[in-house]
Parts: sequence; structure tokens; C-alpha cells
Amino acid sequence: MTVFCTIDDKSVPLYRIMWVAEIPHFCGHPECEHEGDYEVRLEQGESVWASQNDRKNVLQAIETWHDGSESDLDDQGESWN
Repeated sequence: MTVFCTIDDKSVPLYRIMWVAEIPHFCGHPECEHEGDYEVRLEQGESVWASQNDRKNVLQAIETWHDGSESDLDDQGESWN
């Protein structure tokens, strides 16, 4: 299991993701380059922009990463929670 996911050609560590927008960006500004993209907010106020497919993949990667029981085991295979 990798801790990285690809968002708009960038390998982003899953643990840096704070939230993922539920609806696509729309500001109405004629020069906006992110209309229809989904904001993925990272720690320290940074953001990357994801397509609908990237957004789906990010959410799936986070769920898989969170659900992974391997990370909850110590060196002897016993849970430390």
C-alpha cells in the first residue's frame, strides 16, 4: 500500500490531505483555470485541483489507506490500538 495518490500529475502524500471538495469549483471569473475541477486542500493552506476521476481516485485511496489494518499492527503482528 502506497501513501501517495496522483492528482493532476502530482504525487501527493495522503496524510497531507485535509479535505476534498464535494462539488466542482465555480467562481464565474472569465480567466479561471479551475472551473469544474475539485479542490483538494492540503495542510498549510495549499491546494491542488482534481478532475472528477482524480477526485474519485483520491477518495478511494484515502478510504483504503484508512481501512488498512496492516498499519495497526506492531512488529509481532499484534494490534497496538
